[in-house]
Amino acid sequence: MTSINQTNEESQGILFRGSPLYWERARNVSLGSTELDFLSINLRPICNYRCSNCLSGMGNPQDITGTLSAEETQSLVSQARDLGVLAIEISGEGEPLVDRRRLEEIVSYNNQQGIITTLFSNGSLLNRETIEFLASNNVSLAISMDYFNREDYEQDTCRNGSFDNLIRNINLAREIYSQHSEEENGYQIRRLAIHSIANARNLEQIPLIAEFCRDDIFYSVAPIANVGNAIEHPELTEINEQRIVQVIDTYSDGNLILSDSAREEHGQDLCGTFIYGIGIRHDGEVLFDAHAFTTSGIIGNVRDIELRELITRQRELRDLFYEKFDSGGFCPLRDPNYQRFVESIRGGSNE
Repeated sequence: MTSINQTNEESQGILFRGSPLYWERARNVSLGSTELDFLSINLRPICNYRCSNCLSGMGNPQDITGTLSAEETQSLVSQARDLGVLAIEISGEGEPLVDRRRLEEIVSYNNQQGIITTLFSNGSLLNRETIEFLASNNVSLAISMDYFNREDYEQDTCRNGSFDNLIRNINLAREIYSQHSEEENGYQIRRLAIHSIANARNLEQIPLIAEFCRDDIFYSVAPIANVGNAIEHPELTEINEQRIVQVIDTYSDGNLILSDSAREEHGQDLCGTFIYGIGIRHDGEVLFDAHAFTTSGIIGNVRDIELRELITRQRELRDLFYEKFDSGGFCPLRDPNYQRFVESIRGGSNE
């Protein structure tokens, strides 16, 4: 079971603004002291890429109906604000910038409420206007990049010309976000990150991406999860876990999701946005985890049930997972028992 540490942030003094460790170390916040610290809002499952390790399984049929309206989303954000939310994450289910108008509505409202947004994007649809909008509306931007070789990158995304487009867009984001560098509590704070998923094909390219990031882009590396499209590509997950950990510890500036508070509370590195957050599908269904799409329909919908009650239901399933299914890793979706857990809660069995 892959486990990773979070010592690089301490040694280098770099944090990604909006991440759990940012709140804990730069802002001295004790996560879990309010009812909700993190809210993940997923947009419709539409993407212009077809990546082999996509958590959402893009390329397979997706239901894009029933999306929450702007008013419903604003109500959700307001409920989360009243429960103490610190940051709102938009990381899927597809590429958020495909639905740019809806994304901008959410980001603008979050900013009006004084809430940081962390946006995860493949970077393909960025331009100067969009990046300037994001930077001026309190958004921290994390761009996905798993390969630094043009041929490998375009084979993975299934889009010719996508590599040069990405490099151009990252450099544009680097130019704009360099104006927003900050220092808090002795830490260098970055609002621009590149995020890589380590797999059996790209370990030799991770050092090249780290070098490209230099000192002004926060670089985060995480192990692959055997869900979504990765299930159809077992060659990506056939890798020595110790080697993955070594690469992550060597080249990653830190982690975008781990939490000191979760480690202190549970005795192991855990995903803070999962432990102290809740994930909502585009149609209002609450998920076990923001990327646990196969758990849709189990917990309930924000259209029908108050957010506070939905959080309680999610926490009950979270505690059940750690009591009976956890193998000691930092992420439920990466746990070898995760699929068995989903089958058990769908079938009504806790064994």
